[in-house]
Amino acid sequence: MALVEEENVVWEATPSQIMNLPAFILGSIIAAAATVGSVLLLPVAGPLFPAIVAGIWIVCLFPWLAKVISTKFYNYRLTSQRLKVATGVFSRHTDVLELYRIKDMSLKQPFIMRLFGLSNVILLTSDRTTPEVELKAIRKGEQVSTTIRNLVETLRDSKRVREVDFEGDEMDDGDFEGGL
Repeated sequence: MALVEEENVVWEATPSQIMNLPAFILGSIIAAAATVGSVLLLPVAGPLFPAIVAGIWIVCLFPWLAKVISTKFYNYRLTSQRLKVATGVFSRHTDVLELYRIKDMSLKQPFIMRLFGLSNVILLTSDRTTPEVELKAIRKGEQVSTTIRNLVETLRDSKRVREVDFEGDEMDDGDFEGGL
């Protein structure tokens, strides 16, 4: 009877709301411009002017608010054996990646994200449904990627699994010498 190692949660996070900053800025600029434009309609609007301005701001900032809510419901959970990515506000979808399937990873830190101490961790996997997984706008990305790497190596050793890449161009039928 084989012993099954207990699965423990190692790290949990959601992407930073900083990702939504461009949508907020764009919505605010459009709403401000529309507000200035509506000042020209003040004589026509009369007492409805405050309601018109409030409506403009709500309409312009609604896409940003929707992004904020969807980001809040985007969860990463790293366990000692799997990475689980859950998404969705009303309907939830959880994608599960076995850690030993991770082939390679990279860390990206765009300038704006670096200002806030954030980074993206990109995982290249041998999983057919999700060959690439991106952990977006997370804090301590370098530390998280090191943790993932250590877990992958530990799991591969315990399961005696090795990742082997076969390239189609490396060996032609004429390259084989010898007989059967």
